[in-house]
Amino acid sequence: MSKESKKRSLSYRVTTPEERARRETETERRSAHIIALKARGLNYATIAIRLGLSASTVSRLAREYVERAHD
Repeated sequence: MSKESKKRSLSYRVTTPEERARRETETERRSAHIIALKARGLNYATIAIRLGLSASTVSRLAREYVERAHD
């Protein structure tokens, strides 16, 4: 891996508190959207196609959202 590609890698890059907060907000918004679509009767595969994510990511985000809501 070149030095430049390491800089672009998420695992290599150090994030700022502001960037972490922005990502958490975006994830929370996306998770709420997934739950809303699920409530309308869509399955995870259909939601994944609509959002451009994998079905496993959609499932994980929904599960984590519900777990956070119960804490």
